[in-house]
Amino acid sequence: MNRTVIWLLIIVVVVVGLFLIFRRPPGKDEMKEQAEDLEEKTEDLTKRPEGGLTDGTFNGRSDTDDHDNYGSIDIKIENNKITNASYTEYLDTGEPKGADYPYQVALEAFPKLEEQLIDKQDPDEVDDIAGATGTSEKFRVAAKRALEKAK
Repeated sequence: MNRTVIWLLIIVVVVVGLFLIFRRPPGKDEMKEQAEDLEEKTEDLTKRPEGGLTDGTFNGRSDTDDHDNYGSIDIKIENNKITNASYTEYLDTGEPKGADYPYQVALEAFPKLEEQLIDKQDPDEVDDIAGATGTSEKFRVAAKRALEKAK
């Protein structure tokens, strides 16, 4: 036989051998890890109904307004429903608006907006509170952003 043919056969045997070595089936530990990964993914799917919301608490933040104030909301989702909402507005200093804030109507609007969101389940359906239009808008934007994270 020709030497070239022999060398080609040797190379083919080595390549095929290496392929078979590195293509070995996964070991016991690897199979266990794959099963655990699959189980986690399955759990995630059972928590989120198709087209629905994931259970948990999600935060959303509005853009800043002309005074560099912004709103932040934490929305709790259970069984594809908003079950709790907690809204706060912050000053340009990063401090939450408190009792010394000159427009108390805005602060008094927070629980009303939260209640509407829980009742209506849709930020677009939350009505403006008289005297707190800016707060109402920041609330809706923050709520939409939190719900986007829950999808």
